[in-house]
Amino acid sequence: MAKNVIIHKNVGKALNPQKKIDQHNLPFTCNSAIGCLFECEYCYLQNFPFNLHADFGNEVKIKTWIPGELDKELEKQKGLPPHLKRVQVNTASEGYLPWAIKEVKKQLNRDIMKEVLEVFQKHWNNGNRWMVHLLTKSHLVKNHLELIAEMKEQVQLELTITTLDETKARLLEKLAPSVKKRLDVIDAFSKKDIFVRVMCMPLIGDEKEARKIKKSCLNNGAKAFKHKGVNYWDEQALLNGNVVSKGGKKDSVYENLLLKSGEDYLVDGNSQSGAYKMPDKKWQTYAMKDVTFVDFGYTDMNSFYWGYVK
Repeated sequence: MAKNVIIHKNVGKALNPQKKIDQHNLPFTCNSAIGCLFECEYCYLQNFPFNLHADFGNEVKIKTWIPGELDKELEKQKGLPPHLKRVQVNTASEGYLPWAIKEVKKQLNRDIMKEVLEVFQKHWNNGNRWMVHLLTKSHLVKNHLELIAEMKEQVQLELTITTLDETKARLLEKLAPSVKKRLDVIDAFSKKDIFVRVMCMPLIGDEKEARKIKKSCLNNGAKAFKHKGVNYWDEQALLNGNVVSKGGKKDSVYENLLLKSGEDYLVDGNSQSGAYKMPDKKWQTYAMKDVTFVDFGYTDMNSFYWGYVK
């Protein structure tokens, strides 16, 4: 089926506050598009209610209004405490789809992800500091290597690698870039001293396989590793070429394999903790007492104080 790239004109929010905010969940997400074209079999977004907004695998809607709205919203929220000024970009979409990049360039002569990154960069340079977790599984993020290198104090690249087996990857991530191309991304970005976290989500395999993936990625220069097992679907059925529902979400994590991805932040071998208040009534639901500080590698990137996130 032909890929459908649509220019999305209905202006909405650029920053979406999350329902759950704690040490492990970022306060905001920002998606530059609706939908994806990589046809990953394990993607939970192909289900209701997400499939009401786009035909995942065949259709993507590019939010060309995102940079302008993001600029206004970052300014509006500049008074938030540092631990709330953190955004995961493209959690439910892919910002580096070759079909989309080509079509938006052809129709509008624009580069939406470049514009989004430049908005975050402008605010950082003006003292309105936001931490950006940029999620992708596309090698085309290298289009912005030099820009992200300029932003390395505020950007963590979160690159999805679910297996080292190219055959499995092609079966489950049909049109996504090869594993080799993604490992090359780690190498290129690490040489620029950019913080790269491998998102092994979902992990295809067992703990032994997770260790192999982690070792390979760290050898290529990754600084952090995070993983979860397959949710929603039967993993063996997927490997046999079938999509079989397995019910609801159930996270399976080998805690000892996490690296700078939310594990306890230790000082002289001891966990640290503190209390954190929210700025106004709207955020009071997320006020936290005796919060355990967690390690997300921020201290590797800058000397700015991010509260309970280190």
